[in-house]
Amino acid sequence: MSDRLPNGVITDILSRLPVKSLIRFRSVSKEWCSLISSPHFIATHLSRSLSNSQHQPSLFLSHDYTIHTVLLYPSDPQVEHNGDFFANPSDRIQLYGPGPSNDEYSLHLVGSSNGLLCLSNMILNYKRGLCVLWNPSIQKAISLPKPNLGFDSMLIQSVGFGYEPTTDDYKLVRLVYPRGIDDKILFNNVPPLVEIYTLRTGIWRSITAPGPPYLMKMCSSSVFVNGALHWPANTPRGQGAFRNVIVWFNMKDEAFGEVGMPKSLQGLKDLNVSVALVDGLLALVPRSMFGNEASQAVWVMKEYGAEESWSKLFDVRIGGFERVIGFTKSGEVLVQKAKSLFSFGPSSRGYVDLPIRGPVVEIYLDTYVESLVLLNVADRFPGRR
Repeated sequence: MSDRLPNGVITDILSRLPVKSLIRFRSVSKEWCSLISSPHFIATHLSRSLSNSQHQPSLFLSHDYTIHTVLLYPSDPQVEHNGDFFANPSDRIQLYGPGPSNDEYSLHLVGSSNGLLCLSNMILNYKRGLCVLWNPSIQKAISLPKPNLGFDSMLIQSVGFGYEPTTDDYKLVRLVYPRGIDDKILFNNVPPLVEIYTLRTGIWRSITAPGPPYLMKMCSSSVFVNGALHWPANTPRGQGAFRNVIVWFNMKDEAFGEVGMPKSLQGLKDLNVSVALVDGLLALVPRSMFGNEASQAVWVMKEYGAEESWSKLFDVRIGGFERVIGFTKSGEVLVQKAKSLFSFGPSSRGYVDLPIRGPVVEIYLDTYVESLVLLNVADRFPGRR
């Protein structure tokens, strides 16, 4: 075919094919292998994948600790198959994780971008600090080197993962606080230390800019929007009037900033919320049923960065729920409760048990796309299957 068609036409045809086909076609010839493995082709194929209207938010569900498999389900519970939600095996994709797992090695999903998943156990196991970047489409994973900041004298507080388009790079951001005596964190007057791993360099580096003078919510997840990572935070003890804020970290400039929460939430000391995305907007959602009544509301920031644009959507009223996972295309709220998944209707005020099969360890909502990201990165995952 290369003798009869211009290179541009061949590239255009190949860029429309699924990843599995492209991986096989690399063995057709040296020219095709070089083309498919080139950064330009990988970027072109990714751009086409992202523009595919068929890509919808999906559920990543981690099942059991021994194998660490991830099942990918459609996220809209309004679509029924065979009279049951998610009942048809064809409605899910099983993604085999990058390696075996156990209680000390359990990997949790930090975030995803362009088909690349960031898995970490740094929140639950401080001494190992293992992080993995994994592309299920090409079944390739790399383990990241240990961070520079030691684990014996530090306590990890927050991590976040995202993509920076101007440098075409993926970054993992880590914020740690010094330990005090008796394993207590020195919250007072001690901002977190910050270091960043970039895929292009393959190393961790510390940034010179000081961390934000706020305390991140323990084990809170981050959300990546408008080129920045966001975490819920509050002023430490002894720092004047108490205040809840959202701290952001701009991936391009590598600088921190803040935006206020809704005024009715700023002074609440037992606020129990997480950040999320609702229809592409920065949002605050209930983290669990515990906390005051104000913690059960869903808020969205209609104009990014404008504190006055916060708008309350509705309250979530499901007894015993552990956290809000996300929102379906039809506006249902997906809620985790005792390792089960429920769909909550804001209008009907009712909820439906979604019969996900198997023990669910972790649930994460994001858009899954096939990509060739990591294709040119050397394997650095010991014992990878």
